[in-house]
Amino acid sequence: MYLSELIGQTSSILCHSSILNIDTLKKSIAFTVIIMLILVFGAHAASKQRIISLAPSLTKNIYYLEADNQLVGCTSYCTEAVADQKEIVASAIKVNIEKTVSLKPDIILVTTITSPETIELLKKFNIRVEVFETPANTDEIFTQFIRMGQMLNCENKAEAIISDAKLKIESIKKQLPAFNKKIFFQIGAEPIFTVLPGTFMNDYITFLGGENVSNDVRTGAVSRESVVANNPDIIFIVTMGITGQEEYQQWQAFKDMQATRSKNIFIIDADKACSPTPVTFVETLDTLVSLLKSTPNE
Repeated sequence: MYLSELIGQTSSILCHSSILNIDTLKKSIAFTVIIMLILVFGAHAASKQRIISLAPSLTKNIYYLEADNQLVGCTSYCTEAVADQKEIVASAIKVNIEKTVSLKPDIILVTTITSPETIELLKKFNIRVEVFETPANTDEIFTQFIRMGQMLNCENKAEAIISDAKLKIESIKKQLPAFNKKIFFQIGAEPIFTVLPGTFMNDYITFLGGENVSNDVRTGAVSRESVVANNPDIIFIVTMGITGQEEYQQWQAFKDMQATRSKNIFIIDADKACSPTPVTFVETLDTLVSLLKSTPNE
């Protein structure tokens, strides 16, 4: 029975009170009020939960879903939540169990960065812990986003965001027709790490129509000499702050490398590029295409 129907019934009871005895009237109104309260507060409880996020990317997704009113705890690296003065319960890896439990969360969202021991300890407090694996590709980013939308009762919002992201990706991909370049995607320094096949970041390369020069790499760590030997046409450096500028200068020293000659060495925002969310993936892909269109393709 819908709430509006109950209200209508209550009005009807009051209008016909003259033909009811007072006890019947009281019982009818009391019953109706109780049912109304159950529906109102039950619906509120179902839609609003107490959520803790232990990963910046998961926190970003909560904000994209406009469900941040459900967020009660986060890590010190969750910039949006910290700015909103949400309770900080963890660093990048270390979780303050006592503080986390004290917030009485209904659900804790984690990635595989959170240790299995910590996850099991949280579960012992009868807290629901949902683990999100690192997506292997864009499809998994989308699937996980829908899953989160379902958890937070925002499935329609999640589906709308995914639909928009897919349309934008197809539009962006069409901006570089017949593009066929060797790309090196750097995601760390000292040692140098590269984007590997079978990771969502490799989709940046494939969606651009490029070839990952690290296709044969298995561990992620590479030497600068091996990169130069592969002679990439383009280098994307995904690092933070001064390290990015230092790496840029290092690659510029190799004057005979194609990426240097064609001025196709770029620094990319790590906070966006490395976050497996549908919104940041699209934003990063759009940035990459814009950078490539702004330089001559030799």
